[in-house]
Amino acid sequence: MKLKDSFFYITAEESSEQGFQYQLSLNAEHTIYQAHFPGNPITPGVCLLQIATELLELHEGVRLQLHTADAIKFRKPVTPDMRPTFVFTALKHEAGLAVTVNVEDEDKAPVAKMLLKFNVIA
Repeated sequence: MKLKDSFFYITAEESSEQGFQYQLSLNAEHTIYQAHFPGNPITPGVCLLQIATELLELHEGVRLQLHTADAIKFRKPVTPDMRPTFVFTALKHEAGLAVTVNVEDEDKAPVAKMLLKFNVIA
C-alpha cells in the first residue's frame, strides 16, 4: 500500500553533497491514525519504514524491496501534528542500495534513525 499523497505529503525537498531530505506533512485524518491509537495518534514504525522506502524510490527513480533494516532506533513518537524531515545520507550503490535515514522533528531534534538496505526490483 502506497502512503504518498494519502498518509503523507511532501512539503519540501533539498539535495546536497551529503545526501537529500524531504520534509513532510502527515494526514491526521488517515485511517491508520484511527487505529493507532484513537485519541492519541502515533505513526507506526512500519509506516516510517514505508515512507523512507517511498521517498528513496522517488529520489532514485527505481522500485525497491527492503532487504535488511539494521539499528532502527525510535527516540520519540511521530505524531500527525509534526512536520518530520527524512534525511538520507551514506547512499551506496553496490549489490542493491544502502542508506542511512535520520528522521527529525521541526526543531531538527532526532526522532528516529534507520540503516536500510534494499534490492532494486527490475
